[in-house]
Amino acid sequence: MAIINVDLKSNISKKHGFTIVELLVTVVIIGILASITLVSYTGVTNRANQAVLQSDLSNARTKLAIYQAENGSYPTALDDNNCPSSPKIDTNYCLKPSNNTTFEYKPVSAVDFNLRATKGDLTYIVTANSNPTDDATNWTTLGNQRWANANLNIGTMVTSAAAQTNNLILEKYCPNNIETSCTSNGALYQWDEAMNYITTEGSQGICPANSHIPSDNDWKILEMQLGMTQEQADTLDTWRGTDQGTQLKSNGSSGLNLPLASYRNSSGTFSGTSSAYLWSSTQSTTSAWNRYLRSDYTTVNRSKYTKTNGFSIRCLGN
Repeated sequence: MAIINVDLKSNISKKHGFTIVELLVTVVIIGILASITLVSYTGVTNRANQAVLQSDLSNARTKLAIYQAENGSYPTALDDNNCPSSPKIDTNYCLKPSNNTTFEYKPVSAVDFNLRATKGDLTYIVTANSNPTDDATNWTTLGNQRWANANLNIGTMVTSAAAQTNNLILEKYCPNNIETSCTSNGALYQWDEAMNYITTEGSQGICPANSHIPSDNDWKILEMQLGMTQEQADTLDTWRGTDQGTQLKSNGSSGLNLPLASYRNSSGTFSGTSSAYLWSSTQSTTSAWNRYLRSDYTTVNRSKYTKTNGFSIRCLGN
């Protein structure tokens, strides 16, 4: 009989587990696959939420259009169930957002409105004359701030000779009392109207949901983000900084493109066609702080003006 020698030690040594390197490679591969799966899932979820918001807003716009046709104006208010409560209560035209979607409705005039729909991190907006669009495209991020890309233009135009009053109708001025002149540069508002008759600094005022009228300090943060020193930013009633005005104006590096449009002065006339005046939400008795740009200055003026002037509004995200 032949004797077979078996080298047990040799065989055992060949049957080894994963090395540390192999384990690390395996963990990395699993992590990559998990990341790809997560990104894919997130993308699918976002696309699904976008479709839901667009559908909700399109359906809501249709209902509001029928309401307007029957009543001569869009609702001036909705109740907690998103049903028209003014000027006529009508439960036939309740807006019905999908699950986990919230609506924010703001009347603009008898023939226009703004309706925002939010689901998770997404917000879409629709008006009487526009299709649903991603609200994120309307904002520019600078540092930790998120600024609107355009001056506010909502409300019913009144002539410059008239004061804007707390009459439940959002009113605006348009240069030369021509409605279309508000389109490119935004509308002008007296401070109280812009603040929606709330005097708290940093209030939403007439800005859209999740944004507010910037405070004097908000403007300072922006200016310092663009290179102004704290000492320069704190200076009163003078032109401050170096080139921050140029950065903020049209075609400037900030991307905010603040237009140089006229303003409505307290006497009821328009002035300053080569300048920009923008309100802050910070008041000082009968005046409020503002920012002032001019075509022939590269810097920014910080001063106080009486609240009865009509200035522009550039909203700031919360």
